[in-house]
Amino acid sequence: MMRKLIILVLVQMMWYCSLGQDLHYADIQTMNLWYNQSLKTDRHADVRLNFRDMKYQSILAFRTASGLLNIPLIKTNSTNSTEGKGFLNLTAGGAYDKSNRGIFKNSTGLLGLSYSQLLTDNFIYLSAGFQGSMTQTRLGATGMLFPDQFDQYGPLPSGTSDPLRAGRSYSTTSLNAGLSVYQNTDMSEWYIGGSLRHINRPFTDEQKTDAYRLAPTLGVQAGLTVKNEQEQVGIYGIANLKARAYEYLIGAMFKKMIDEDKKGNTSSLGIGLALRLNDAVIPNLQLKLKKTIIGFHYDMNISGLKAAGYSRQGFEVSMKQQIN
Repeated sequence: MMRKLIILVLVQMMWYCSLGQDLHYADIQTMNLWYNQSLKTDRHADVRLNFRDMKYQSILAFRTASGLLNIPLIKTNSTNSTEGKGFLNLTAGGAYDKSNRGIFKNSTGLLGLSYSQLLTDNFIYLSAGFQGSMTQTRLGATGMLFPDQFDQYGPLPSGTSDPLRAGRSYSTTSLNAGLSVYQNTDMSEWYIGGSLRHINRPFTDEQKTDAYRLAPTLGVQAGLTVKNEQEQVGIYGIANLKARAYEYLIGAMFKKMIDEDKKGNTSSLGIGLALRLNDAVIPNLQLKLKKTIIGFHYDMNISGLKAAGYSRQGFEVSMKQQIN
């Protein structure tokens, strides 16, 4: 009886953890608020943009573009100092995904709120964040031709466009939450966080059946940067777990300062290398020009596709623009 009960519990857990799709980036540090809203670890307003292309056999397979706007809400005292104060941050964002020939399209809107509270005198903060997002998905084969008839030599030249009329769309609404601890000082920066996405397990079909619900995604994020007046060395990583699907990415980056203005805004050049486990090696380059940071990442396939004779390339460019 106990064995049957254990098996029943395991089956129910597998049913609960049905697979689903999440956004993922190579530049996880710039776009970390997509994973965990609480990872807004500074008091600056900023805009973050990302563009990502994935190609198989040099043919475009998938394209993603996204953007985030962050607006911290900070109270100041009589001396106009904000150091040591807790602060709220508002986030608004959007993302667009499109597969080759438009067979699959996703558009997502996001609103988020986080609050960071000072814990100790050496500037260690505790941060909590919450998000609501709405995604519209469209499936179809509009624009593709399908042969009407076949003979012994193959398909005949004539064809019809999307004979199944599969161009349908549906929307899902997700609730996400995250918690993190971080510290920013002149000598070092570090953070560690955990998040849970799709807490409400939204339905992914019009009939709203339990067999088609989006499983929650558990995430863990961490990073450490050691710095002096001229150089910085950092390591970072992320883990995303959804039922039988997973993503593990770890990386390191070295930065060298090349300029500094009278207001303390620096320019630097960074070079790094990341590994997405069982998927890709990702060399990357980062250029910081005062309040603007531009990053370039290139995915070099090391998955089983390479052994099977297929090539895959991924290129990603990101930008972070500080507003104040």
